[in-house]
Amino acid sequence: MPRVSKLPYAFVDLYKSRKSIRSMDMSMIRERMEELGIDLATLNRRYCEIRRKKGDTTATPVNRRNMLAKATSDDGNPTLETFMDIVAALDGKVLIEWKSTKVREFGNDSAA
Repeated sequence: MPRVSKLPYAFVDLYKSRKSIRSMDMSMIRERMEELGIDLATLNRRYCEIRRKKGDTTATPVNRRNMLAKATSDDGNPTLETFMDIVAALDGKVLIEWKSTKVREFGNDSAA
C-alpha cells in the first residue's frame, strides 16, 4: 500500500503503527492560528468552550493551557478527540476521504 505523502493540509497516516508515530504535523494548526490572528490564550478559551459544551466540567483555560501548548508544538501528539476539538476551535472540520468508493449523484432531475 502506498505511503501518504505530506500534503499542504493536515493528515493522519492510519497505516503507521502507533509506536512509530513520534508526533503529528501541527504546523497547519499554527498557520491557521496565524491566519485568524488567534494566540494560544484565545485558542485555549475556544477549546475549553467546546469541551464544556460536550460536558467536560474540568475544561478550564487554567487546566488546559499546558496541554494545548504542547499539542500545538512541534513535539505535539494530541489524541484524535483533542485534535478535532482544536480544529473546531479554529472554525474548521475534519474530512475523511475513502479510497475506492463509487460516486453517485442523487436528485438529478435532468436525467431522462
